[in-house]
Amino acid sequence: MIGGRVARHEIVRVRAPLVDDGRGNRTRDWAAATETPLAGWAVDAGTGEEDTVNRDGASIAYTIRGPLNADLAPTDRVRLFGGLYEVDGGIGRQPGISTATSNCVAQLTAWEG
Repeated sequence: MIGGRVARHEIVRVRAPLVDDGRGNRTRDWAAATETPLAGWAVDAGTGEEDTVNRDGASIAYTIRGPLNADLAPTDRVRLFGGLYEVDGGIGRQPGISTATSNCVAQLTAWEG
């Protein structure tokens, strides 16, 4: 326990800088991404889904809960259990009556196949 809450796992935040793509657009440069370990996360298996069109693809999903003030953004990627996941949707900030009940919540998804 860290701060009175369950915190068993470390995630690795993968953040890519915004660069000009040469046409006046700003895009993420994943080749120049930096990786930062973030400790104190509870990880729950999420519900995956099957790709019904290709029939050989499936998603793997997790829900992660960490410190309320965690530096995690919707445009980041996350390394977890050897896989690389995208943040699916936004980052939720769930304040509680103490640090033990306050969380940063994110859904992670990766496709296989």
